[in-house]
Amino acid sequence: MKELRADARRNREQILRAAHLAFLDQGPDAPLDQIATRAGVGNATLYRHFPARADLIRAVVVDNMAQVGALATEVLAAGQGAGAALAAFAAGVVERRIVAMLPILGDHVEPDSEFREARARLLAALDALAGAARAEGALRADVSAGDLVMFLTVLTRPLPAVPPALDDAVRARLLAALLDGLRPEAATPLPGVPLTADRITADLTAGGHGPDA
Repeated sequence: MKELRADARRNREQILRAAHLAFLDQGPDAPLDQIATRAGVGNATLYRHFPARADLIRAVVVDNMAQVGALATEVLAAGQGAGAALAAFAAGVVERRIVAMLPILGDHVEPDSEFREARARLLAALDALAGAARAEGALRADVSAGDLVMFLTVLTRPLPAVPPALDDAVRARLLAALLDGLRPEAATPLPGVPLTADRITADLTAGGHGPDA
């Protein structure tokens, strides 16, 4: 891909981010005009960068893999220890919701050279992180880098019709439980307080009054 001007590069990045979120929430058939609006650009700008829906979907998947790989490399290079790096990677992935794209969009992507190169870089970064964590005793021997990605993918998917506060609370507790399950150590306290049936009912039904009900 040829070098873009700064404004064109910014528009492309905004479109990719908006499409990422739209596809995550609505699947591969998310309306392109809504994606353009969400990105703050016109339809013509979106189509100039991505003439067909398939072009946008493939770009989102490749960009997603690049982000995940870059994060894995970044946390491992921070020198905080492999276990801490693994935890930082998992938290970053869940916060940014950046590993769910291939399971959602994979059927719509024809692997090309750019895809295969991005995938190779991603796998190398994940293998390095998982290998370091395993060597440090922070990752179980029976959990692969692929396992880790799929576990985190589940965590990045939005829960249907769940208010953001409850969704965040569930995600935080599940992430902490997952990290405990990845290592052979004593469990650490889960963040926040246990979710009660009353809170879940209050947050998910029309007659409820939110977390304080």
